[in-house]
Amino acid sequence: MSTISLKNKRVLITGISGFVGMHLARAVEKKGAKVFGISRSKENLTIFRSNVIDFSKINEIIKKNKIEICFHLAAESLVESGQSDPYQTFKINIIGTLNLLESARINKLEKIIIASTSHVYGNNPVPYKEDYPPKPSRPYETSKTCVDLIAQSYADTFNLPVLIPRFSNTYGPGDTNFNRLIPKTIQSVLHNEAPKMWGGDALRDYIYIDDVVDAYIKLAEIPSATIEKNRIFNFGTGTTISVKDVIAKIIDVANANLKIETNNEVRSLEISEQFVSSEKANRIIKWKPQVTFDAGIVNAIAWYKANS
Repeated sequence: MSTISLKNKRVLITGISGFVGMHLARAVEKKGAKVFGISRSKENLTIFRSNVIDFSKINEIIKKNKIEICFHLAAESLVESGQSDPYQTFKINIIGTLNLLESARINKLEKIIIASTSHVYGNNPVPYKEDYPPKPSRPYETSKTCVDLIAQSYADTFNLPVLIPRFSNTYGPGDTNFNRLIPKTIQSVLHNEAPKMWGGDALRDYIYIDDVVDAYIKLAEIPSATIEKNRIFNFGTGTTISVKDVIAKIIDVANANLKIETNNEVRSLEISEQFVSSEKANRIIKWKPQVTFDAGIVNAIAWYKANS
C-alpha cells in the first residue's frame, strides 16, 4: 500500500500536553509536519489554550491555521472519573469530539483521527474484533462508544475521512497520571511503599507508548482511498497479564523488597479479561507491536527514576 507523506502537512493535536500527545507531537514533527496543539493547560506559539467543548475557538484555530490533519486525543480518559463525575465525562468526550468533527466537515480536513479505546467492547468474547458490537456499561466506556458512533455517522454521511483507533491500555515514559495502575505502582515502589492492588486476577493487554505513536503515524499516512468504510482499527499486543503479575513485575525489575497490599474495594462492572485482535491493522497498514512488556517496564521504571 502506498502512503502519503506528512512532510509540510499542517497537523493539529488536541490534548497535546498529555502523555500520548507529547510523544505523538515529537514523532509528527520528525516526519516534517508543522504541528499545532490544543491544550487546557499549556500554550506557546503553536499550542493554543482552549477547551475542546468551545466550538467557536476550535473552529477558529482550525480555519486560521489551515489545518489539514487532526489527531483528536483530548478527552476524559479515566474509568474512575466517569464514576465520580459522569456528567463531565459525557460532556467533554461527546461535545469535544462533535466539535472537532463539525469543524473538520466545514473546513474539509484531509483526515481526522479520533482516539478510542478497547473498553468500548465491554463484555464481548476475546480477542475483540472491529466488527463486534460495542457493549459499554460504565459512563466512561459509554461516552467513548457514543464518540465512535458519532464519528462513524459523520464519516458515512459526509464522506469525512475519519479513522478510529481503539487502543489497549497504554503505558510508558512520561505518563504522570498516577491514577493508572503502572505509574501508580512504579511511584509506590520507588518510594519504598507497598503497592496496593485491586482485582488482582483481572487480565489486561498493555501497549507501549512507542507502538501507540507508530499506530497513529501509520493511520495518518493511509491514503483516503484505502480507508475501509467502518474506519475502525484495533491496536494491542494480543497478550494479557494479570494486575497481580504487573505489580509483581514492577517490584522485581525495581529490585524492591516489598509485599503487595490487597485492596478489597470492588470496581463495579469490572470485566475479567480484555484484549484485542490487531490482525486488521497488520493486514492493512502493516502495524505490529515492537516493544515487549518486559522491555517496556524496564524503560518506564528508568524514566520514573530519572524524573522522580
